[in-house]
Amino acid sequence: MSRQSLDASILTLSYSGDLPYCRLLCESLDRFASPGMAHRLFVPTRDKALFAPLANAHRIIGSQDRDLLPFWLQKIPMPGPRLRDLLHLPRRNIYFNLYGPPVRGWIAQQIMKISAAADSPTEIVLHVDSDGVFIRPLPPEFLQRADGAVRFYRNPQAESRDTHVLWRAVACRLLGLDPAAIVAGDYIGLCVVWRRSIVRRMIQRIEQVGGDDWRRILAREPHFSEYTLYGLFVESLGVAAAGHFIDPSSPIHGIWDIEPETPEEEQAFVRALEPHHLTCLIQSTALMSFEKRLELLDRVAAQAALQDSASASGPPLVA
Repeated sequence: MSRQSLDASILTLSYSGDLPYCRLLCESLDRFASPGMAHRLFVPTRDKALFAPLANAHRIIGSQDRDLLPFWLQKIPMPGPRLRDLLHLPRRNIYFNLYGPPVRGWIAQQIMKISAAADSPTEIVLHVDSDGVFIRPLPPEFLQRADGAVRFYRNPQAESRDTHVLWRAVACRLLGLDPAAIVAGDYIGLCVVWRRSIVRRMIQRIEQVGGDDWRRILAREPHFSEYTLYGLFVESLGVAAAGHFIDPSSPIHGIWDIEPETPEEEQAFVRALEPHHLTCLIQSTALMSFEKRLELLDRVAAQAALQDSASASGPPLVA
């Protein structure tokens, strides 16, 4: 699959609080993404001026509330984090819903992701969160095989945490699927690849089952996962029939709940990088300073370069 023939784009949703991390992501994509691959970055309208310097010939800055949400879902103005804590207000944003109860920001964000993918200018959509950074080139074959099949991430070990079990149950209900007939895995990750045509078919299925506009249906759900929803829909069609191929490997080298606290733990994290890792993710909620984040990302990127150099020249080296 040549870079020129790859019908793919990258999709990211962000906001002002993640701007420093999103800037790092954009810099890494400018370096490592295929030349000319579009990056669609959507932010709240009020944040567009902050993100404007990130726009370039292949990166557009869109509006979440104007481009991705219907008029009847409007963000409720909320004070900053400190005042929210003092007033015991929710930490996440809340959206006014003309057709039902208020909608949590987490749910609105997932509706926006589905909307952006359904309206994508390309068939292949790569979801990348704004706190991830590419440390290696993004090869076309990661997204699509020579036979045209598109990557489909599925960890065969279905996550057993209550939230994941709930997300699978909700997805089956929304799609009208028998849970017993689905071989479910886990579909959640940083670099998740969707097909626009399959997203549109998924939307049609949700509307057929729910008898309403898909956005109103999802807005009524207090809990669901967009990646689980898409994953189970693909399973219901048949992975090959949906134009996908299964890849159980994760391209992420990440820090989620447990952060390295000592130099030895930091070095262990760096040395744990594997050749198939394309991205390094340090969650935006991590307590480490931004300077420490930059230092650790630089060390991981250097380790990736060392591994790639060793792979190109002969037996692997140890950093």
